[in-house]
Amino acid sequence: MKINQTTSSRPSDANGAVRSVAGAPGSAAAPETSSVRVSSPLSAQVREIGARMAEDHDGDIDTAKVEEIRQAISEGRIKIDPSKIADGLLASLRELSGGA
Repeated sequence: MKINQTTSSRPSDANGAVRSVAGAPGSAAAPETSSVRVSSPLSAQVREIGARMAEDHDGDIDTAKVEEIRQAISEGRIKIDPSKIADGLLASLRELSGGA
């Protein structure tokens, strides 16, 4: 799935004009860069979690099976049964809600 960003992430005033902030990327005071490095305790924590997730290969995911399913989907060999998906989702919800 591709997600395309269609709106600008630059701040604008009420008329839609883009404001320039001194020292901000794209302003006359600073050259535009391709990435911005945020430095805060939360951003550091997010980077740490992302790095751990990228390194986490403890065998929870059978990559061969994932690739087999991916190939079958691309070849059109998998038949999707919406009622089975709905039943599975309902069963999961019942389990998460305590079996009610």
